[in-house]
Amino acid sequence: MKNLGKGLSQWFGQRQKKMKVPSLGTREIEVLRILWREGELSAQQVLEHVENEDVSLSTMQSTLERLHRKELLTREKSGRYYVYTACISQSSIISSLLQDIASQISGGDMAPMISGFIEFVEEDSPESIKQVQQSLTSKHKRSDS
Repeated sequence: MKNLGKGLSQWFGQRQKKMKVPSLGTREIEVLRILWREGELSAQQVLEHVENEDVSLSTMQSTLERLHRKELLTREKSGRYYVYTACISQSSIISSLLQDIASQISGGDMAPMISGFIEFVEEDSPESIKQVQQSLTSKHKRSDS
C-alpha cells in the first residue's frame, strides 16, 4: 500500500497548472455527463438524453450557454443552431476538485488526501484497488518515456 500512496503523491505533485473548476449545478453536471458520453450534440439532442422530462428546450439552451461561458464547452454553428462539445474531460474536473479539497482541508498536503482515498476505495470497492494500481503504473510508465 505504501508504493501506491507514494506513486499517487508523485503523480499529483507533478501537476503543471491548477485549473479552477467553476461552481456547477445539478443540470450542468448532467449535461456534461451527456456530452462526455455522446460527444458533439445540439441543444435538442442533449434534451433527448435528459432524464427530467420537464426541462424545456429554452432551459437547455440556457444551461449550454452557461457552460459555454464557463469555458467548459465549445460550440460551433451548424445551420440555425449550435453544436456543443465538452472541452474539459471528466478526469480533469475531478483532478481539479481534488486539488481544491486538498488545499482547503490539508493546506495542499496530498498525503492525507491519498490515504483517505485509498481507505474509501478499500471499504467501498476492494477490487478497485487493482484498477487504481494499474492506472498508476501505466501513467508512471508514460511519464518515464
